[in-house]
Amino acid sequence: MTTILAFIVALGILITIHEAGHFLAAKFFGVKVETFSLGFGPPIFKKQVGETEYIIAAIPLGGYVKMAGEDPDEPIKSERDFYAKPPWQRIIIALAGPFMNLLLAIFLFTTVYSIGRYVPTYSIETAKVGFVPENSTLKQGDIIEKVNGEKIKTWKEFEKIVALNPNKKLTLTVKRDGKEIDVAIKTGIDNKTGVGTVNIVPALKPVIGQIVKGSPAEKAGLEKKDVILKINGKEIRNWNQVVDEIKNSNGKEITLEILRKEKKLTIKVKPEYNKKYKKYVIGIVPEIDQTFIKYPFPEAIKMGIKEFISQSTLFFTFLKKLITGNASVKSLGGPIMIAQVAGKAAKAGLSSFLYFMGFISLQLGYFNLLPLPVLDGGLIVMFLIEWIRGRALSPQFRERFQQIGFALLGILMILVFYNDIMRLFH
Repeated sequence: MTTILAFIVALGILITIHEAGHFLAAKFFGVKVETFSLGFGPPIFKKQVGETEYIIAAIPLGGYVKMAGEDPDEPIKSERDFYAKPPWQRIIIALAGPFMNLLLAIFLFTTVYSIGRYVPTYSIETAKVGFVPENSTLKQGDIIEKVNGEKIKTWKEFEKIVALNPNKKLTLTVKRDGKEIDVAIKTGIDNKTGVGTVNIVPALKPVIGQIVKGSPAEKAGLEKKDVILKINGKEIRNWNQVVDEIKNSNGKEITLEILRKEKKLTIKVKPEYNKKYKKYVIGIVPEIDQTFIKYPFPEAIKMGIKEFISQSTLFFTFLKKLITGNASVKSLGGPIMIAQVAGKAAKAGLSSFLYFMGFISLQLGYFNLLPLPVLDGGLIVMFLIEWIRGRALSPQFRERFQQIGFALLGILMILVFYNDIMRLFH
């Protein structure tokens, strides 16, 4: 229920803002707006206010603003018709919807930094390697300073680069024992999402965050917040040592010395083999330290704009890689994935939900600017051509342009729904 409600609220707000952009721009240039609809399908609410009918429809997956004289094939009946306006005014009206979404993204990011949000501490700290597999070119304790010559400051920046480079060779500049050296790594690919992966994790403290129900850890009496001090007498300083000791136990009982509420306890646990992960486990998950980030309003504005620029760069980098075939279409998501993420964000708190809305608003804004005929970007391209030519486009050109647009959008919709459905079964 939370997922559905969060999805409706998020999409409702984003669509309202988008359509409000078109509506306000049309009104500004004197275009008559006949209908302002949120959603498609049968209306569940409608009200006439002045010359405009306001509708809330049953399917909350879009919306529209119907303007007088917006069919280019019909004769112009009034100076208030959409096509009675010069191309540059029509461009601004088409541009206003995506622009409002981008503006909303900045506002939401600013709000998030103003009210504060929790983020994993490791994500905003230096990219220090905690765990690496055997025979890796990286070593535990390495500090990643550059990726392919590009400087990075945090683990979050490192994760973004990896995500955008599936199945690629990356050259990392790391600091090891006080010296800078270059090492090469090969990224993998997440078959579920299509994003890049790498089998290394940041340094984490040896503190238990979750206990798997019915696991050896639960049966042995381990609890959340337990700090693991020693395993079989060996001092433990990070979570990766915990994983290694359990993995190397070969199923033999291990002795854990833990700290629980200032008391030291000794607990024996017998690991079990996990077929999925192909190693011995006891059913514990590390605690992820969280840091609360909050800024005074003037500084929050700067951080909001910085986040907007960062996410915009990520969007266009991914788009470029998608077009050139260097990114997987599996990473594209549709309404089902958006609904799932919306539900998780809502459960995580107001800040997480607002951040999610800001992210989706930014994606929606840029997506609508793509030069596809059925999107705002396609209309802008046609109006630009008309403006440059100094005369209207032929009906044949517009029809062919629209057909191509519908075909491309249809393929895209099938693809994202397919990806969403496949994710449900994995």
